[in-house]
Amino acid sequence: MNAEEALSWIVEEVIRRLQSRRKRALVIFTGGAIGYKEAIPQVKSLIKDGWNLRILLSNSAEYVLTPQLVKDQLEVDEVIVESEVKGLRPLYGDVNYFIIPTLTLNSAVKIAIGIADTLVTNLVAHGIMEGISIIAAKDACDLKNSTRLNMGMNKTPAAYLSVMEEYLNRLEAYGIKLVDAEDLYKATIEEVNYSYKNQHTGKATQEFTKKVLSRTDIIKAKEADAVLYVNPSTIVTSLAHDTAREIGVKILQK
Repeated sequence: MNAEEALSWIVEEVIRRLQSRRKRALVIFTGGAIGYKEAIPQVKSLIKDGWNLRILLSNSAEYVLTPQLVKDQLEVDEVIVESEVKGLRPLYGDVNYFIIPTLTLNSAVKIAIGIADTLVTNLVAHGIMEGISIIAAKDACDLKNSTRLNMGMNKTPAAYLSVMEEYLNRLEAYGIKLVDAEDLYKATIEEVNYSYKNQHTGKATQEFTKKVLSRTDIIKAKEADAVLYVNPSTIVTSLAHDTAREIGVKILQK
């Protein structure tokens, strides 16, 4: 491997690692069975897409869904159950997203009115206050869900429906993205793209056309508060990468 090939490999590896950092999520299963079957393929698609997922089961999810079932269906080696959790920060300190494939009505209402008396509601409260993106499947907490209606729960008074809908509206007002379970993968990718775009809103952009990106170029970009766009063939020196990381300059491929 010559020097140019080595540098190209370093660039590709750094980009891969940067992308993988953005693909970290805490996946929280509550005890809702409605929508579970539809959500599982969505979570598996994220895994196949290279996401690093930490899987958590609430006490009710451990009972209703069981850890072994979730392991088998997601084809993962480990899931965390609520009884094993010693603290919140180790669960979510290194993730960028909360994904909730099954959100029960009970948890949804508690979150809406600010009650954080369970692990799940406490986690989500922290996520809301810390600006973590949260995507949740609404199947199990939507009283108008067709599965629920077909189970005979189709005689709900209008006043009760209205109150429950208002709670879901509050969740969305808090920034939680509520979607159908079958759209969970698509919604997550859209949220990633939206968040990534928002990170650079207001920043200038610089198109870099030289063959080699150096430390000096990084410093100039920092002074201009700019995001650097480079060609796929551009060689980025290791010193340039280190400097960009240290001073917070984004290097993106065109």
